Amino acid sequence: MTLINKGIALKLLKRVDVLSESQSLALDIGGSLAKIIYFQPDGANRRKERTDGIPKLCIDYLDPKREGSSISVRVPELNGTLHFFCFETRNIEDCIKFISEHYRQNGKEKRRVRATGGGSYKYDKLFSEVGVELTKLDEMCCTVAGLTFLLTHFDHEVFSFLYPDGTLPPPGLPESAPALAECRRFVDARPDPFPYLLVHIGSGVSIVKVTGHGKFERVSGSTIGGGTFWGLCRLLTNCKTFDEIIELTKEGNNERVDMLVGDIYGGDYSKVGLGAGVIASSFGKVTMRKEPPPTFSNLRKAWRRVVCGTFWLWCDFMLNIPILGHFLRYLGLEKHLRSRIANIHFGKIFRAEDVALSLLRMISYNIGQIGYLNAKRYDLPKIYFGGNFIRDHPYTIASISYAVHFWSHGQTQALFLLHDGYLGALGAFLGGESTISENSYSEM
Repeated sequence: MTLINKGIALKLLKRVDVLSESQSLALDIGGSLAKIIYFQPDGANRRKERTDGIPKLCIDYLDPKREGSSISVRVPELNGTLHFFCFETRNIEDCIKFISEHYRQNGKEKRRVRATGGGSYKYDKLFSEVGVELTKLDEMCCTVAGLTFLLTHFDHEVFSFLYPDGTLPPPGLPESAPALAECRRFVDARPDPFPYLLVHIGSGVSIVKVTGHGKFERVSGSTIGGGTFWGLCRLLTNCKTFDEIIELTKEGNNERVDMLVGDIYGGDYSKVGLGAGVIASSFGKVTMRKEPPPTFSNLRKAWRRVVCGTFWLWCDFMLNIPILGHFLRYLGLEKHLRSRIANIHFGKIFRAEDVALSLLRMISYNIGQIGYLNAKRYDLPKIYFGGNFIRDHPYTIASISYAVHFWSHGQTQALFLLHDGYLGALGAFLGGESTISENSYSEM
């Protein structure tokens, strides 16, 4: 899933009349990202007129490549097309400001928009100030409703990860990211996909056991999720957006940062079935670095690090100067800045690309293991992984698939979705709250 530019997202919203399209617009405002689904009915390629003569605004013509919609799906059952896109929650104030500027009141009636996620509560007053009333739906209800809808209606939605030769991801990933289109093995839709386990990876992780339509229980969770990965990347690298860090991982080699079984044993640890390429300790090689003795040669190296670090700090400063910053970005300076880690001391030893990939695999393996343990606990053979952390990234999908296969010895299947980041928004669009009375919670 691609995180589109904030300006493009706001430009697209500008063409939506919230009142007339309230049944076609749904929001999922999470801690890190806000996801939006807009439904465009068939034939809605121009502004329509209501019977009372008041123009009914809708998207005149939505070209995903031109407008920035990250995914568009034709849904015959709904007689229209669903458009999916998202932007960072930290820019929610700009979205609300946009609504206040382009909102057209129809008397004193408030506009109602379906919304879910913690942000629907946090920013409720801000939306209310501009005449927008958020119809808040339960987040877990919407997430489960969205996933169940996808599992039962779309054949090319759910997939497992296998290499073209039919093998599973090895312990050590190849030098280049695998082509995801060649590794997907799609699963046909089923009218009765229950029971199943959902591992939803947002800022944190929620693990939900689903036993039927509207019947689910949150059985576990973890604080180590997408927010952890993004937060640590912000601390350790100079990347400013999630997409920048994901692109960085594609050029990384985590073996330069992680301590492998081979680094400890000099090869495989065959007695317990661990290959030399299995990670023994994430970031373990950082601890293996010897501190240089206080010599004049090392003093010169330390001085060079100080000079280089100061230079890059000034580069970051210049990137924020109007006009000059745009010119320097055009020259590619920002890309070079992102490829350096924030710690000056380790800047000459470790690359930002390797640090980012090590973090990605550490979080992915942890989530995969927790998912498997809960699947074993409830004797569930299939685990569906969703959430904005995955983002259709081959390294993330390969790492989670390997972790589940490794711990389950191939007995549990890891499954993924094309629209993994929009489950909550899709459930809100479908009115997932309607089944809340049947749901069971177990807060953990």
